[in-house]
Amino acid sequence: MIVKNEEELLARCLNSVKDLVDEIVIVDSGSTDKTLQIAKSFGAKIFYFEWCNDFSKARNFAFSKATSDYILWLDADDVMPKTTLQYLFKNKDKLNADCYMLKYDIAFFEGKPTFSYYRERILKNCKSAVWQGRVHECIAPFGKVEHLNYAIEHRKVKFVQSDRNLKIYKQLKKERELLPREQYYFARELYDHKKYKQAIKEFEKFANSKQGWKENVIDALYLTSECYFKLENVDKQILALLSTFKYDTPRANICCKIGDYFLNKNDLPTAKYWYVLATKCEDVTIKGGFVENMFYNYYPYLQLCVCSYKLGNIKDAKNYNDMAEKYYPNSPIVKNNKEFFNKLNIKD
Repeated sequence: MIVKNEEELLARCLNSVKDLVDEIVIVDSGSTDKTLQIAKSFGAKIFYFEWCNDFSKARNFAFSKATSDYILWLDADDVMPKTTLQYLFKNKDKLNADCYMLKYDIAFFEGKPTFSYYRERILKNCKSAVWQGRVHECIAPFGKVEHLNYAIEHRKVKFVQSDRNLKIYKQLKKERELLPREQYYFARELYDHKKYKQAIKEFEKFANSKQGWKENVIDALYLTSECYFKLENVDKQILALLSTFKYDTPRANICCKIGDYFLNKNDLPTAKYWYVLATKCEDVTIKGGFVENMFYNYYPYLQLCVCSYKLGNIKDAKNYNDMAEKYYPNSPIVKNNKEFFNKLNIKD
């Protein structure tokens, strides 16, 4: 683990894994708070790293200090749920793969994950376990790879928008041509900073290079469509969404956005078609793509409720709201809809 000034979160993270691991390696890049004091209270091995705007160098330094056969890496704002802990504790001595991919849940609503993807999380301690990339770093899966249907949760206490990553990419861009993966994440940083016109240019450059990983290309086109939507250019938005179909089967988030496009045009039957399709889409988490879970059920059911109501199919509208309720029963939207339909006294 690499840290700096993580006194607010570090104990929570280490408490979630202390019973599983044989050693805790902490690499600090200049904390001035109680981070190191907390780390010492867990018996951590502490090392110091002079920050150089290169996350891979820091993580590789941390990995070099690990002595166990396998390495589990976490960030200070990560938590291992009890279900994951129990599974790994029970099967700890049975590990035989080189790389274990675990789900990474990074956003939540009503306690349920709304945004997930797989990450290389437990790796054999060997020369192949090497981090790459100055920022948005990763380890290319190697050897025998296994996907586990267990998660690590990213639980930020507060969100602070930082331009650190964007600055790193801009500096890197001055030094050399960005690699395809770097191009993609540079564009994402521009998008996150609301620099939509620049983001479109970088996303399109990445997609047109034909060198990017398929899942990243699909996401790049999706985010390109979001940029056009923010810029109120819906004609180019829909073209970007439809262009994703060149690469794979329809994705739920893309179907929902196409549904929104037709809903905004008041083409209700066509909008319904796309929302229904979203509920039937394959979960692509296992393929490594970013998955916004709400688009598979809750969101399209709410939109189908809206479409059905506008079409005069009140009973269908109520049923769709009931279906959305199964996924997020405490949703304010679902509750308001339910009160509205109750006043109409609709009989099943």
